[in-house]
Amino acid sequence: MTEEQKQRLEQQLWNIANELRGKMGADEFRDYILGFIFYKYLSEKQHLYADHLLETEEVKDYAAVTDEELIEAIKDESLIKLGYFLRPNELFEAITMRGNADTEGESNFILEDLQAILNGIEQSTMGTESEDDFNQLFEDLDLGSTKLGRSVDARNTLIARVLSHLNKIDFALEDSESDVLGDAYEYLIAQFASGAGKKAGEFYTPQQVSKVLAKIVTLDKSRIKSAYDPACGSGSLLLRIAREADVGEFFGQELNRTTYNLARMNMILHDVHYSRFDIKQEDTLEHPQHLDYSFDVVVANPPFSAKWKGKDNPLNETDDRFSQYGALAPTSKADFAFVQHMLYQLNESGTMAVVLPHGVLFRGAAEGKIREYIIKEQNFLDAVIGLPANLFYGTSIPACILILKKCRVHDDNILFIDASAEFEKVGNQNALTDDHVTKIVETYTQRETLDKYAYVAPLSEVAENDYNLNIPRYVDTFEEEEVVDIEAVAAELKALDGAMQKTDATIARFCQELGVPLPVGFNLPLLKRYKKGMMQRLFSQELRFKGDQGNDFPDWEEKRLGDFYEFKSTNSLSRDKLNYESGEVRNIHYGDIHTKFKPRFDLLQEDIPFINKGVDLSKIASDKYCQVGDLVIADASEDYDDIGKTIELINLNGEKVLAGLHTLLARISSNDIYIGYGAFVMACAAVRKQIKTIAQGKKVLGISVTRMEEIKLPVPSPDEQKKIADFLSSIDQKIDLVSSEIDHTKTFKTGLLQ
Repeated sequence: MTEEQKQRLEQQLWNIANELRGKMGADEFRDYILGFIFYKYLSEKQHLYADHLLETEEVKDYAAVTDEELIEAIKDESLIKLGYFLRPNELFEAITMRGNADTEGESNFILEDLQAILNGIEQSTMGTESEDDFNQLFEDLDLGSTKLGRSVDARNTLIARVLSHLNKIDFALEDSESDVLGDAYEYLIAQFASGAGKKAGEFYTPQQVSKVLAKIVTLDKSRIKSAYDPACGSGSLLLRIAREADVGEFFGQELNRTTYNLARMNMILHDVHYSRFDIKQEDTLEHPQHLDYSFDVVVANPPFSAKWKGKDNPLNETDDRFSQYGALAPTSKADFAFVQHMLYQLNESGTMAVVLPHGVLFRGAAEGKIREYIIKEQNFLDAVIGLPANLFYGTSIPACILILKKCRVHDDNILFIDASAEFEKVGNQNALTDDHVTKIVETYTQRETLDKYAYVAPLSEVAENDYNLNIPRYVDTFEEEEVVDIEAVAAELKALDGAMQKTDATIARFCQELGVPLPVGFNLPLLKRYKKGMMQRLFSQELRFKGDQGNDFPDWEEKRLGDFYEFKSTNSLSRDKLNYESGEVRNIHYGDIHTKFKPRFDLLQEDIPFINKGVDLSKIASDKYCQVGDLVIADASEDYDDIGKTIELINLNGEKVLAGLHTLLARISSNDIYIGYGAFVMACAAVRKQIKTIAQGKKVLGISVTRMEEIKLPVPSPDEQKKIADFLSSIDQKIDLVSSEIDHTKTFKTGLLQ
């Protein structure tokens, strides 16, 4: 997929998300979007193949064919080649055009026909070899759900708009690589895994982690007969292997029904013929579906420390997968049960890679026995790779990769790699870059000890450690403590003290006018509570400032947010389009608003990423770039505390800045708002309560522009706004100075101890 194609796709997906956001959770509308993308792919594939069959016919365009005999002939060929069939009037473009037709000329009601088409795709495969692979693929697309609209007409209108957005994307299957739409699908899973948290994390392995596993299991191999994943999720890990080597057949098993459907769709979207994959839905540990097979490559990212029946099922004690180890994995942690199952399915010359929580490296009891048996008796463990924490959606715990082989070349040692400290911060998540992936794979290949990164441990040393694989026992990552210049730190503390005196003097003037006590001391929690209490009393008007001449300010008014701010469109750039090193334009991501940006945003004081230089920004109008005084509002969140969280842009240092994914951009359109007041009024209790009321969504909350425009703001005169903003800003400055003084004092103490 070209960069331009991908940008167009992302823009249309953003448009669809805006149509659906607020009506349902992100994980739910993800299923609708992916289902329709899959339908579009099947349609384009059918259209392209049928046009190929029509090359010698009078009518060359399948969409225009009306001859029933010809359609039947195309159906027979399609079922053999594609595994399914769509009639000309069932193509994606045809149904989209009808759904968006002029109602005076023809009916634009498509819901019943669309449901029939989706059912028909499945029914067309009945009695064919592809029947199992298409069975109930669209069962998660409930076109009758009231979440799409309370009335049938409302649901029809919304679905028609969604289809229209997707129809604007030309995937050019005849010109591009066959997995163009598959790449888009994988990107979409990644985006909504990021938004949907734990639910998505259950079935999505970050691409860079998948890349590490795939590159290692395919080393020195150009072709693999079979690849198997016993916890295959959406199938992304299996498909990543296919990017490193030719794979004859794919096998997988998945417990979750929705995810099982996603895996089958993902295979077809990546142009894997139905005869080349066998994905089953069942509990792998209790009801394995592929026990009669052994595989060249076995990979998995099973659910961390999942529960299983273990000893509570007497059959497990005699099960060939588990019986030889002298112990069963505990019922509360199935990690080693998955390892044992995978080893059972691995052929004698194969390679296995599995992602597991760090606990498997050192936990004792039954898990200790199993670990010792794998190393001492079987000698299957080839390498242990420690990964950074917070790589996976839905959990922040660090994970590791175990590489196992039944026929090891280096059978007298185990390689330990500690890659836990090498990552890139991407919002709330950590991520591996291509350089990190390359370093891990090259280190595994070269199998040499590297200072503070890798260690080749003789089996005797592992035995001396009682088969405890905790990586710090083998890879020494201790860093010498930096020598602290206490004179320099003392000078900085003196400067901070001077700044504190000035800030305290400013606060004192405001407190004297209001008749309230000064916030003194260095207790950060109490200072923050003082600010919160001050905001409550100011915005409830219990406390009022006076003019410079001692005069009363005018009465406050209650006005709509839309009376003072005009909303501008934002971009939908994801984290993979951003970097923290260089670029011409910076990007405000909603995740940073949630986690690190101060309400009064000063670019000189914030760590804000650049947009990658390859991203085309030529079509973005000049008024879409951020300006001083703009509000940037996070319009999506998993909890009420963060939804609608707002920053006000106080200083952009003359740089170009765009508001990005999941944000709303509001620009001052009235002289009645003082720049600096917006950050505080949007955080006051009265406004926050309204925002929480309008937020909608089951798993992920969303807010719309139209509802935000109706939010009521408590609005004093601009002069009183300035006093409120300056006072609260000085309290914020004091909190920052106290925090900095505490940090510097700790550093000074460290220097004295040295």
